[in-house]
Amino acid sequence: MLKSRELSVYKPGQLISFVKHGTALLGEKAAMACTVAVETVITDHYNSQLRELISLDGGKEHQDLIDTISKFRDEEMEHHDIGIEHDAEQAPAYKLLTSVIKTGCKAAIFLSERI
Repeated sequence: MLKSRELSVYKPGQLISFVKHGTALLGEKAAMACTVAVETVITDHYNSQLRELISLDGGKEHQDLIDTISKFRDEEMEHHDIGIEHDAEQAPAYKLLTSVIKTGCKAAIFLSERI
């Protein structure tokens, strides 16, 4: 089970990279909006994984994994905050742009969980 999930991490990552590069062509604020959208979805996904692991046995058996995911989640939140600090919300059509990107990220995660 773990092997298929390990391999699936790369496909959404590649898609997210493509989206980030594409929005960079729209300007710095759009690139920051993309960062905010992506990091929001990834942070939510990490939080879901953490809740699931903790619910299994209070997290005792999986503490190393919980610590690792928590560290990654915190790094993603830092990226999110940097995007906000760099005027992501001032990007043209911010709400539309971030909504589309979030939907794409959620779809990529959904598909990667089923591969």
